[in-house]
This record gives sequence, C-alpha cells and structure tokens, in this order.
Amino acid sequence: MAPNYSAGLLLFAATFMLGRRLFGVSNAVGALQGLGATFSNVGFVGLPLVISAYGGEAALPAMLIVIGDGVLMLGLATAIIEADQGTGRGGPALLLLRAVGYGLLRNPIIVASLLGLALHLSAVTLPASLFAYAGLLADSAGPCALFALGATLASQPIREGAIETGFLSLMKLVVHPLLVGGAALFVFHLPPLWAAVAITQAALPTGANVYVLAQRYQLHAGPISTAVLVSTTLAVSTVSAVLSWLYPVG
Repeated sequence: MAPNYSAGLLLFAATFMLGRRLFGVSNAVGALQGLGATFSNVGFVGLPLVISAYGGEAALPAMLIVIGDGVLMLGLATAIIEADQGTGRGGPALLLLRAVGYGLLRNPIIVASLLGLALHLSAVTLPASLFAYAGLLADSAGPCALFALGATLASQPIREGAIETGFLSLMKLVVHPLLVGGAALFVFHLPPLWAAVAITQAALPTGANVYVLAQRYQLHAGPISTAVLVSTTLAVSTVSAVLSWLYPVG
C-alpha cells in the first residue's frame, strides 16, 4: 500500500544515511540497517495478527504489504548490496548493472514473491501433489530460519553493538509506525480498516528475512540477528499499544 511503501522508502533512506554517519559502515551494511528499520515480520506474525484482530477483510491490504515488502524493500536492499560489492571489484557500469540484476534474479525471496503474485494473477491451479510438497517446504522455512538465527545469536554477545541495536529498534518500532500512520491518515486518507492494517504491520518487529539476507551475503549477520531478537522482544509492548488504540476498527 502507498503509505507503507512511501514511508518505508523514506525511512530506509534516512536509516541508511544515519547508519553510515553514526557507525561508519559500508553501503551494503547501511542497506541492511535500512531494511532492518523498515521490513516487518509481516508473514509469520503480521498476517494472522491482523486477520484475528480485524477480520477476513484485512487479508487483502495485509497481503499487499507482504508482497510490497518482499519485492520492493528486499529488492532495494539487494540491489544496494550487489552494487556495493560490484563497485568494490572496480567493474564498469555495465558489469555493475548486470551484477545487480543477477543478484535480484537469484534472490529466492524476491523470486518466490514474484512467482506467487504471477500465479495469483493468472489464476493457475497447482496440482494437489505439487501444492502439498510446496506446503511442506513453506512450513519448514520458518523453523530453519529461526534455528539459524538462534545459532548466530549464540555466538553473538547481546550487549555487543547495543547502540546500533537500540537505534534500529527505535526506527522500527517507533518511527516506522508513526510515519506510516501519518501517511495513511493525513496524506492518503485510507479507509479505517486499511489504515489500521498499515499501522499495525508497521509496528511489528524486524522480520527474520533481514537476517536471511545478511547471512546470504555473510554480511553483518551478528548485529542484525541481535536487532531481530531485541525488536521482537520489545514489540510485545509496542504492538499491544497499537492494537489497543486501533481495535476494534469500524
């Protein structure tokens, strides 16, 4: 949805620039920090949460946010990481563009989001056996990601990088929902249900896919995993506050 995308891009840029200035990180790490401030746990937590709170009609705006985050925000972060790594190799502009495009096309999260959207729009029905197998893979994705996240956390002292963790948690749990709420209510004037879904999704903690991307590139995975853990812990209070304000809708 427009409020989430516009506010997310604004916050991504702000976090990217502030992160580079405050922590002296590379463009690639700055992109991960920007993603950590804007990419919510919209899949495993967000979808069941908003449907439970606001009813089945909340599924459509929630799915639009899931697709937008999966393609737009992850795509942007991947492009910056690929560009930064390509620049480091000193390749010409054409090779750099090819590297960015190749990085986007081989990112399984982005490819899966685009394939899912294409299947939905084409109304193609998968064979039952293929659908069941895909369901098994989907059910295993979350536990595998959380296992890898836990393994990284075990070797990462939680107090290490506390300032960066606090910075990302503040951006994600406070600034992000405020920006989305302002855009939804005062700029785009969304209907109450759509505004409530947008704000609730923005108030969620950092999604584990940010860690998956960091691990994929072997880049800043420890601090990112800590930010996921801390933001998830703190979100118990912030999401509860948002729901108590927005619920019930209409």
